[in-house]
Amino acid sequence: MNTFMDRANELKDEIIAIRRELHAIPEIMNDLPATTKFVREKLVEMDLEPTEIINSGLAALIGGKKLGKTILLRADMDGLNMKEDSGLEFASGTQYAHTCGHDLHTAMLLGAAKMLKEREGEIEGTIKLMFQPGEEYFIGAKAMIEAGVLENPKVDAAIGMHVMLDAPVGAIGYQHGYTLSSVDGFKITIKGKGCHGAMPEKGIDPINAGIHVHLGLQELVAREVSGFETAIITIGQFSAGAVPNIIPDTCVLQGTLRTYSKEVREFLVNRIREVVDLTCKTYRATYEYEVLSEVPSLYTNPELLDEMLGYIKEMGEDFTFIKDSRATPTDDFAFIAERVPSAHFQLNCRVEGERGAFPHHHPKVVFDEDVLPVGAAVIAECASSWLKNNASL
Repeated sequence: MNTFMDRANELKDEIIAIRRELHAIPEIMNDLPATTKFVREKLVEMDLEPTEIINSGLAALIGGKKLGKTILLRADMDGLNMKEDSGLEFASGTQYAHTCGHDLHTAMLLGAAKMLKEREGEIEGTIKLMFQPGEEYFIGAKAMIEAGVLENPKVDAAIGMHVMLDAPVGAIGYQHGYTLSSVDGFKITIKGKGCHGAMPEKGIDPINAGIHVHLGLQELVAREVSGFETAIITIGQFSAGAVPNIIPDTCVLQGTLRTYSKEVREFLVNRIREVVDLTCKTYRATYEYEVLSEVPSLYTNPELLDEMLGYIKEMGEDFTFIKDSRATPTDDFAFIAERVPSAHFQLNCRVEGERGAFPHHHPKVVFDEDVLPVGAAVIAECASSWLKNNASL
């Protein structure tokens, strides 16, 4: 019998062509008209009936001919607000870039969808496809959940994936339990009183307050979090003033908190606010605190993950498995994993040599396209086998 891996290799050129078309038209946030149109047309070509349940968010069903459970397969489609400098022939033709690999995720899910549709009569239950916008801004998954992507039919399990650059193609990373970090983004606007730089006593210096806030936040990790826990507080923006001899009115800090533990996250979110409040009072400044993002750590269900790993190993391919592949980036697939048992895989695709020296979100990053049939086959195998083996439960 032609396996999913056999069929994926037959479709390899087609899946690569899909990826390259997507790579050339990156769009951002939850406004992906060209990307959504392209994906919808591909699904219609497969005789599927995609529904745009939110702006640029597509869902489609495969199966349902036999009674059984429902499994969700998710791919994110959005790019990043940056320019590409990869030198690829199919490089971005827009002001944005697919430097995180979401174009590969979408192409892999389209490849899996084609193979699953070809075997629709064998599917013991329903497969729900989810093509999501806005992952980079952590707005897409939540919006699609609110629009009902986990209902009608009710989703019983979900699979998420991300391409990684830790190893060559064929290496699959996984982590039981908390897999990717939470993220709490914040913006702090410190308000002082501007004055002449030669007479600081006549004003209130927001830069001075901002510096002490920054130092205080770093000390939270250094002195208030156990060395057995992981926590990262990063200030990515610190801006104030325009000239050397004027103390400005305001200072702006933007940053993120990332961790895995719910308890550590709750403790630090509260302590960040306390440090900001008390430090600003100490230096006679006022402030505004704006929450930019609140995404939980992505939890991979251990039992479901072990079951999926078993299906992958039964494929008989020469895969290598990287255990304990916990990573500090964030993925809003976490909102789905909060609601239904979910498994998340890291599909490695590092390019060897100088071309592969650049990480995700870098203008020059490249990914080995040999991962495309691997990802498509793995997703299809896991979905089909899980439905078959859980049909009567």
